[in-house]
Amino acid sequence: MRHTKIVATLGPKSVSPQMISGLHAVGVSVFRLNCSHLTTAALEENIRNIRKVSPEAGILVDIQGPKLRFLGADISLSTGSVWEVAKHHLGLSQSDESFHMAMNVGERVLFDDGRIQTHIEVVHEDAVQLKVLKGGKLARGKGVNFPDTVMTGSVLSVKDRSDVEVARRMGAEFIAVSFVQQPSDVEEVRALAGEGPKIFAKIERPQALELIEEICAVSDGVMAARGDLGVELPYEQVPSAQRAIALAALKSGTVSICATEMLESMIQSSRPTRAEVSDVTAAVRDGFDAVMLSAETAIGVDPVGAVRAMARICEAAERDVAMPNWFADENPEIAAVTAAAAALAKRINADRILSITNTGYSAGLLAACRPNTAIVAVTPTASAARSLSVCRGVWPLVVNRHDDITTAIQEGLQGARDKNLIGTGQRVVVCVSRLGPNSD
Repeated sequence: MRHTKIVATLGPKSVSPQMISGLHAVGVSVFRLNCSHLTTAALEENIRNIRKVSPEAGILVDIQGPKLRFLGADISLSTGSVWEVAKHHLGLSQSDESFHMAMNVGERVLFDDGRIQTHIEVVHEDAVQLKVLKGGKLARGKGVNFPDTVMTGSVLSVKDRSDVEVARRMGAEFIAVSFVQQPSDVEEVRALAGEGPKIFAKIERPQALELIEEICAVSDGVMAARGDLGVELPYEQVPSAQRAIALAALKSGTVSICATEMLESMIQSSRPTRAEVSDVTAAVRDGFDAVMLSAETAIGVDPVGAVRAMARICEAAERDVAMPNWFADENPEIAAVTAAAAALAKRINADRILSITNTGYSAGLLAACRPNTAIVAVTPTASAARSLSVCRGVWPLVVNRHDDITTAIQEGLQGARDKNLIGTGQRVVVCVSRLGPNSD
């Protein structure tokens, strides 16, 4: 059983009911809805369609946040020239009224995924003068990045708030917050979303990397969003940043996703490059819970083939991976029971761990301990099962919970057998959460 989960982005090539069903059948555990390319009404429709076609899959609503776009006319910029540009042409007017960037002389401004590089020479009230360090043709709508500039105020636009409300109301399992800079950005979204969705912080700014441990502490998950991270950092630093994100998540027990350009060539090709195979393998070895496909499944020529390729690479990589229990070492009291269960499974060479869990919390703790054994998580609700869909090595299953522990174990085992998650004669370690008001 593959441990690493696959997140797939839906788009024009994959949004049909047939494609959603097909993607889920070949290994997608979570579907990502990218709000940068969806109206709020379309977001609601997509959530409804996923629930209808693949009710067991998790849903990740990725809100846009302050993704800035160049709003001026197309222009050709010469290296060494000085360019005065209105601030509102840098996209700042698209953000929440409280959002502010205190631009300072010497700070970099990057355009079109870093292809055009400038720095600030003069700041006026309504405009800035930029020295062009690396020129090129800049088209309207291309991305704008301020890697050195501190953002203040809300990271959410009016549309973002509407998208969060839809995610909350329709029961999406996960909300990803773009351009997180500090823990309060995550807490702002959590206050809007309520207790239902799990909040994931997308790490794509250097400022977030500096506070990665604090951000993990207030987040349910983190995403190594290597696209903008690779623009705001020198590209040679991205692999070490990716590893730092994975390690911080492992130590805190936070779920982690590695994202962006993992099988980029499969947007047009029927097979990945050898470099992409190595990249996905590295993410598995770093210890990420999940790997994500973006344009490969949203607009690619063969979304199902891309998922199949991702699954094959992950399965091969996992054969050589034995993860240390970073979480138990850092959190010995919280992980006492689940670490013991994981250690026992390793000691007796168990085939499966059966987790009888009410909310999914204890199964998540088991996953954080990174056992080599697959975890079958039996929970009484579909929502709890879907919330585990992104956790490494966890295979959720909905079975009504009996008050009697022995009966609950027997029914959980039978349910797992019925779904071919546990086979006859296999050795199983059982971990049961308690019932009652203070249960997991």
